[in-house]
Amino acid sequence: MTFVLLFLFLRKFAFGPLQNMIDARRDSIQESIKAAEDTRREAEHMLAEYRESIASARNEAEEIIERAHKVGESTKSEIVTEARTQAQKEVDGAREQIQRETRKAIQEIKDQVADLTILAAGKVTGKTMNKEDHLRLVDEALSEVDFDQLGAGGK
Repeated sequence: MTFVLLFLFLRKFAFGPLQNMIDARRDSIQESIKAAEDTRREAEHMLAEYRESIASARNEAEEIIERAHKVGESTKSEIVTEARTQAQKEVDGAREQIQRETRKAIQEIKDQVADLTILAAGKVTGKTMNKEDHLRLVDEALSEVDFDQLGAGGK
């Protein structure tokens, strides 16, 4: 009987509060586990978002680099084209200058030949020449000179 009384007494005053403490502790542990699982799921979600952000940033960086390469190639091509155009203009200008100088030199040679022809003809014939004789002798002398050959020698 003492055992039964002791059991009832312990049950009322000791086992009840102990059971309540155990239940409270179990509920607290379960809440902590649930909170930890929620935190873990949130961390996994944040990690997935972070990885997506990194992948997106990498893609953007690759696109930027690719665009920069294209712009660089385009700029290089434009510069080369412009340089070639400028060089061609300078070559054409030099050719025109050479042609002008050649024509000028040929004209000076023609004038000197005409003067020398008149002088030589006057000495050979020993007389002064009139304008018609002068023009005829100049034309004859100039027809004998190959000016194309003179111009080709300078090219």
